[in-house]
Amino acid sequence: MRRKTRERAPSGVVHLAFWGLLLACPAIADEPQRQPEPQQKQLVVAVYEAPPWSMKHADGSWHGVTVDLWNALAADVGLAYRLEEVPVGQILDGVASGRFATSAGPWAATVERQQVMDFTHSYVTTGLSIAIRRTNDRDRWISLITALTTPTALKLYLGIALLTLVAGSVVWWLERRHNPHFPARPLPGVGAGFWWAGVTTAGVGYGDKVPITLWGRAVALFWMLVSLVMITALIGFVTARLAVAEIGEIHGIAGLRRGLTVGTVATSASADFLRREDIPHRIYASLPDALGALRTGEVRAVVYGNVILRYYAQRDPTQSLEIVPGVIEPQSYAFPLPDRSPLREPLNQAMRRAIASPGWRDLADRYLGSDTSR
Repeated sequence: MRRKTRERAPSGVVHLAFWGLLLACPAIADEPQRQPEPQQKQLVVAVYEAPPWSMKHADGSWHGVTVDLWNALAADVGLAYRLEEVPVGQILDGVASGRFATSAGPWAATVERQQVMDFTHSYVTTGLSIAIRRTNDRDRWISLITALTTPTALKLYLGIALLTLVAGSVVWWLERRHNPHFPARPLPGVGAGFWWAGVTTAGVGYGDKVPITLWGRAVALFWMLVSLVMITALIGFVTARLAVAEIGEIHGIAGLRRGLTVGTVATSASADFLRREDIPHRIYASLPDALGALRTGEVRAVVYGNVILRYYAQRDPTQSLEIVPGVIEPQSYAFPLPDRSPLREPLNQAMRRAIASPGWRDLADRYLGSDTSR
C-alpha cells in the first residue's frame, strides 16, 4: 500500500506571511495599543420659570440670577451640562434620586430639604414675605366703619357709657342736697351727673358743674383716674382699627394666625413654613395662580419668596398687589445636590470665587436690586 504524505508549505512562504503581518500592524510591533479616552458625561440641570431667578427667552434660552450664576460656576469647574425644563413639583425628588445633577432655580436650603439632599454654599439671603390685595379709599372707609361697629367695639362703647352713667349717678346722689348744679329731682339730677362724668372722662372739664362735698370730690377724683384708663383703652382700640383699615388686617405672622385664608405654592419652602407653623392654607400649582386667587378674593394673603413676590407686584397691570414690609422667615438660597454629590466641593470653591467677584455684585444688582442681602 502507498503511504499518504502530508504536504508542507515551503519555508519561504511562511517567512513572507510573518513579515507581512508585522508590516500590516506597525502599532503592534512598535508600541502597546492605546485605549480611547472616555468622554465627559453631560449633566442634566433642571430649571423652571421663577423670575427673576430663572427666566426663559422666546428662543428657548434661559437667563436670570441663578441661571447666570450656574453658567459661571459650571465654566469655572469645567462641567458639560444641558438645561432641562421640568415641572417645579418634580425637581427636588429628581435631584434627590440623582436624575438631575442640580437645579438652576431658586431653592431655599431648609432643614426639611437638607435631611434628604445636599446643598452648596448659599449665594443669596432673603426670606418669605406676605402679599395682600391693595385697598382703595372706598375700601378703607368701609373697613374702618366695619371695624368700629363690630360686637367687640359695641361692647366697649356700651361699657364706657354705663360706667359714666354710674359715676354721674353717684355724684348726683352725694351732691343733690348741697349743690345747685345737681338738681334734687332724679331725672334732671342724673342727667346733670351724667354730663359731668362725660366731660370729665373726655378730659374737657368745662367747669359748669363741679362737686363741692368731701365725698363728692373723692368720687370725682377716683373717676378721673378710672376715666383715664378707659380713654387710653378706647384710643388704642380706635388706633388699631385705623391701622388695619390703612395697611390691611395682615401685617405680620400674627395676622396669618387669625383664621384668614392664606395661599401658597406646592412643594415650596413657604408651604413647609405654613405647615410647620400650623397656619391653614391653600396650595396652588404656581405663583401666578395663587396671586390670581388673591386678586379675586379667594384668599386674603399669599406667602412666598420676597424677591419673586416683589417682581410680580411691580409688573402687575392692575396694581392691586401689595407686599407687607419685612420678611417672616429668613431663607438662604443654594444649589440642591444629591446626597454626597462629588460636585459639592468643586462647586463650593467656585462659588466662593464667584461671590467675591465684582461681576456677581453687578449681576445681583441688575436682577434683584441693591437692597437684597448677599
